[in-house]
Amino acid sequence: MKSLSTLLRVFLGFQMLCAQAPAPAPEEKLGWGFGGSLGLDLAGTFLGNPRLGAGDNRIGFGGMVNLFANNKQSKYFWNNSGTLQLAAQRIGPKTKTDGTDNPFQKNLDILRLGSRFGYNIHKDKLFAALDATAESQLLPTYAGNVIKGNKTELLSEFLSPARFAIAPGLDYRPTKNLSFFLSPASFNLIYVGNDTLAALTGQPLGNEEGKNNRFQLGYSLKAAYTNKLFKDRVAISSKLAWFADYRQNLNGNVLWQNALDIQIFKGLALGLFGDLFYDHFTLVQVRKVPEGTAPDAISPFLGLKPAYTGGFLLKYNMIF
Repeated sequence: MKSLSTLLRVFLGFQMLCAQAPAPAPEEKLGWGFGGSLGLDLAGTFLGNPRLGAGDNRIGFGGMVNLFANNKQSKYFWNNSGTLQLAAQRIGPKTKTDGTDNPFQKNLDILRLGSRFGYNIHKDKLFAALDATAESQLLPTYAGNVIKGNKTELLSEFLSPARFAIAPGLDYRPTKNLSFFLSPASFNLIYVGNDTLAALTGQPLGNEEGKNNRFQLGYSLKAAYTNKLFKDRVAISSKLAWFADYRQNLNGNVLWQNALDIQIFKGLALGLFGDLFYDHFTLVQVRKVPEGTAPDAISPFLGLKPAYTGGFLLKYNMIF
């Protein structure tokens, strides 16, 4: 609970700092609204017969896709969103000096989907709501953090693990920029579809021992702040989600997402993002897992700590 209190203080402090120069929020139009953004990260370096100490070839590519479809009516709203962050790189030639492949390493691989339906019960500020989320990854990961390898070195893949959550509750929106969601009965599911991965020593992917899943019942609290400043040239977003499992002494998970977009030209912006994720039942890499490490031998490289993700890229935004 101390972690929750600290995160809430930081979140509210961030919100108050950003609210010092708010732009007036436009009136919301009724009906559907669609849009999204695409950010790209491309890099490449070629070295032919490099001097000693000059480095090695590198090729990297990836990006971020954000999409939304929102429906606003006089009595209800229905907001839907999807985010994909994906990136990979290869350092050195395609084939190593010993004749073996040099596969791409994974930089980032996160797929998140969200949906919330709310029915107005008090002055367009308090809603009875139902919130649902899903999260997984697209590409497999093998020891050495590579996306191509031997099946015996597989560490994770699509739907292994996956997280699903559904939560009925109340959505309070004191302003058009700020919202709070509280559910006293949230249902969370961690699912590992691959039987071999579900049986890994210590269940590092979050499932229970002897099962392909971990079912959780608890409460969830979500807060979100979005705004545009300096004549809409700067867009900010901060979202905090906390889940506490009643049956596990209120241990659970927290996800804090932050984004800052600075407009360069109309539709084109420099995007900066930073996420923090912690789950009491999922281990993270505290040391890089060497290529060739057997999945059941990765425990010394794992620990129970927060995972941090951050970066910057060029983004193109479109609303239609």
